[in-house]
Amino acid sequence: MQILYAIILGLVQGLTEFLPVSSSGHLLLLEKLGVGEPDVFFNVMLHAGTLVAVLIALFKDWSPLVRHPLQKTTGMLFVACLPTLAIALLFKFLFPSLLDGKILGFGFVLTATLLFVGENFQIAQNRVLSYKNTVLSGVLQGIAVLPGVSRSGATISCLTFLGVDKKSAARFSFLLSIPAILASCAVEIFELVKGGITLASPWYCVLIGTLVAFASGLVAIKFFLKLIENHRLSLFIIYTSILGVVVSILPIFSINL
Repeated sequence: MQILYAIILGLVQGLTEFLPVSSSGHLLLLEKLGVGEPDVFFNVMLHAGTLVAVLIALFKDWSPLVRHPLQKTTGMLFVACLPTLAIALLFKFLFPSLLDGKILGFGFVLTATLLFVGENFQIAQNRVLSYKNTVLSGVLQGIAVLPGVSRSGATISCLTFLGVDKKSAARFSFLLSIPAILASCAVEIFELVKGGITLASPWYCVLIGTLVAFASGLVAIKFFLKLIENHRLSLFIIYTSILGVVVSILPIFSINL
């Protein structure tokens, strides 16, 4: 793997993991366009970089949960993860073909739709986080295993639609990303060990990609938390809509992704 590709992939992973545009969709799209090559260990390290980024950025949010785990926020995170796990396993074992990019364009369009709904429709106002609405956000996070569906976009849109303010929704979404990223790393490590550990990329490319994913992830989290307080997500809606349409029509011109 070239250093330039490692930088590009690290940058894309870090930014799109936390911006509402789908990291899995962008990485899959880049892979199909010939940027980089399939490398499970490299992917694990990219996820590790973004995991460290969210742990640092939200240290004040998650550290009290570690010191005092028996509290409502911990419980809400736990119950939100249950439907996520169930739906993720459902797709992996019953509908694995949906995870290889065949409906990538649809995934981006679905992200745009969810963002639009969250921005423009709320069934209530000034609701606080509860077990009920966080469970529903976990359902949406499960659906976000589909490439092109943004995990952060889906969970934030779900919570804002249910009446939770954007700042609280975004912070809970990023907290929820911690177990999600850990689970993703665990699955990839299992597949890596099962298939035999081979390093397809030079160690320096892995290191560079990881550092870039960490730095860009940290920037993306801080940027998005400030953005979402006072601005709408219109640009993300437009971007994912256009990307979804373009990816969907490319096969018409004999360009298969």
